[in-house]
Amino acid sequence: MNILITGASGSVGSGAAEQLRENHDIRLSDVVEVDAELPFHLADVREPGALDAASEGADVIVHTPAWHGIHMGQRSEEEFYALNVTGTFNMFRSAVRNRVRRVVWLSSMSVYGDDFYAYTKKLGEQLCRYYHEHHGIEVIMLRPADFTPFRDLRHYGERMLHGGVDRRDVLQAVELAVDGPQKFGAYHIVREDRFTEDDARSYADAPADAWERLYPGAKRVIERYGFRLPDAVRPPDLAKEREELGYRPAYHFGTFLAESARDGEIVE
Repeated sequence: MNILITGASGSVGSGAAEQLRENHDIRLSDVVEVDAELPFHLADVREPGALDAASEGADVIVHTPAWHGIHMGQRSEEEFYALNVTGTFNMFRSAVRNRVRRVVWLSSMSVYGDDFYAYTKKLGEQLCRYYHEHHGIEVIMLRPADFTPFRDLRHYGERMLHGGVDRRDVLQAVELAVDGPQKFGAYHIVREDRFTEDDARSYADAPADAWERLYPGAKRVIERYGFRLPDAVRPPDLAKEREELGYRPAYHFGTFLAESARDGEIVE
């Protein structure tokens, strides 16, 4: 397939390009130059028609440009709206003009929030539904948990105890969304800690012990490095993501322990 990846300099865009290029014809687009051995189109999605040339002949657009929650307070509401909403609208208009079959759109679990970033994602998802229902474009919306770049390994480990997901699982979901049979849907791209209902009920009594039961060795690392723990845990429900998308997250605090111990970064 011919796939256009917008926001190609970003974390998802760059990773998706590497992951998909072996089996697909990839072209890239961004508002800044990208040093890659792939066709590239310089384009600002905030401008009408900016993606017309880039999307010509494309079967799929993987659309990633957005200001994120970490940019709240650094960027104005006007900037958030222009990139997250107007940029999405302009992308869809180019997709319609060029008869693009499918769009993979990066939403966020923040869609359940109530800050301005969350509202731009809600509006973006409404645009996705409109262009599916009125123009027949297949749209797969991916809602990743937090996978913003981590400061160091300890930051990553603590995030994997809270609301984080590994970037590799996000890229897995992008690849599945590009190739999958579904015509429309929104999917939670989160990690899977297999806590039980009993774990959730008793968690507050001994949080570190609950993580230890799930991932042996966790308690020593949590206590040694002073990791903050979440106040509660809940059993995951990824039935829809598994059945419809084929998503099976592979990374969690247990894999963090194994990988960091293997690389000598975290000493138990």
